[in-house]
Amino acid sequence: MEDEKIWETDVRTSPAAVVGRTLGRLPGLWSLGRKARRLATGLPDFREKVEVPRSDEIFSWIEALCETPHRRPGTAEAHRAERWVADRFREFGLENVSMDPVPITVWSADTWSLEVGGISFPSFYVPSTGFTGTEGVSGELVYVGTGRPDAMERAAVAGKIVVADVPFPRVPIGFVMRALRSRYYLSDPDRSISILSSRYLNFVRQNFIGGAVDADAAPESDVYWQAQRLGASGVCLILKDQPAGTNSHYGPYDGIMKPMPGLWIGKREGKELIRYAHAGAGGRLTLEGKAEPGVMHNVWGLLPGRSDEVIMITSHHDSPFKGAVEDGAGMAQVLAQARAWSAVPREKRPMSIAFVINSGHFYGCEGGLAFAREHPDLMDRARLLITLEHLGAKEVREADGEYVETGGLAFSVMFATPDLKTVALAVKALTSEPARVTALVPADLFTRLPVSDAAGFLKEAEIPVISWIGCPYYLLDEHDTIDKIQVDELGPIARTVTDLVKGRMALWLCDCVA
Repeated sequence: MEDEKIWETDVRTSPAAVVGRTLGRLPGLWSLGRKARRLATGLPDFREKVEVPRSDEIFSWIEALCETPHRRPGTAEAHRAERWVADRFREFGLENVSMDPVPITVWSADTWSLEVGGISFPSFYVPSTGFTGTEGVSGELVYVGTGRPDAMERAAVAGKIVVADVPFPRVPIGFVMRALRSRYYLSDPDRSISILSSRYLNFVRQNFIGGAVDADAAPESDVYWQAQRLGASGVCLILKDQPAGTNSHYGPYDGIMKPMPGLWIGKREGKELIRYAHAGAGGRLTLEGKAEPGVMHNVWGLLPGRSDEVIMITSHHDSPFKGAVEDGAGMAQVLAQARAWSAVPREKRPMSIAFVINSGHFYGCEGGLAFAREHPDLMDRARLLITLEHLGAKEVREADGEYVETGGLAFSVMFATPDLKTVALAVKALTSEPARVTALVPADLFTRLPVSDAAGFLKEAEIPVISWIGCPYYLLDEHDTIDKIQVDELGPIARTVTDLVKGRMALWLCDCVA
């Protein structure tokens, strides 16, 4: 099963890769964007009124989902969320509400620590890495920079604890979006994105991207697997570019069980740890927990329409921490559409709508992949896949070592299959209900599949996709809490999504008349 996962190694998001891929396709991107903007003005309207839930109601669902400390795949906390979502689907009147089991290995850490010279260093575990037992592993600390092969060889890391920097790429989104105009459409009514705007992609660990099952399968630059291959006893990985200096980074989340223990270290403590390593100090790394067979569930239900042709609206329920934004916000937007469209009589819904809250985003997108494989008939009837993630997230910056709110919304990307009608649908929705700081870009901008939860579904089925995903800095750390939601934006976001659905319904009606 390992080779069937949706690997993070598919992502090519270094600044050079982003700009390079963009430059090569600019003429085609500009041309399709112009055509889509023209077509959007002439697309048919869906006349039926659809009442979207208010912002405060959508927020109440996020609050309910965030009553547990996390929703990690296969845990009791995730199972609670699955049951809660199924109950809401039934409450809204969806049919065939199901909880499809997906077997996994449930990895969970109980205790972890790093002790150096009698000092306990703050740390967080690297998910799915090897357990040490109560005695831990001890050895000399050795700093290898970012872990280039020549540095690893010189350091003779066998039996030692490797200390390494893990950098994130910083992408010049202002230059890419405004100067190169490398998007189909930019919805930025407040002009929040300037030509100088840039941001770290802190889900992209450049030298530990994830997805490799062993050292032979890993790229030469992978610091974890090369340290393991050379016989290191453990790794301490410094989050060199993580804003606010947090160490609670939940990645890689590929679901691959790894043999060697690993800990994440914040950038401030990392500087001190490097000094100890240069001095030849020894350390003891401990990581205790368990890995056992378990199950996660994809929760889904159906609103039948006049046609068996289907629009799929999805998000994922699993989250490494509280998960207000990742992905309470996405789930709540799916619920908003379920509530809105269930109030429309069946005879006035031209197409059927499948609502899917899948698990396993934090397990290599295994949930979406399993759903697509287990429901080939539904996937064959799907005419549009809409995935919703991290929407309504507050933007933050770093100040004095802390996250500080900017007063704006986090930058978001709407990936769209690069065909004329799909792009035009998205343009029309963003025009009629403008979203804040949202760039409409090709679904294959970074790789063949969009860098979102849609990848699991699209690995198995070819469906036009519109995948809307927010990109705040705190997605993968413990600061993803309920205060990060910009409540008054939830209703407007839901209206934009409703316009996407209405647009596809109107196209179906138009095709029938033709």
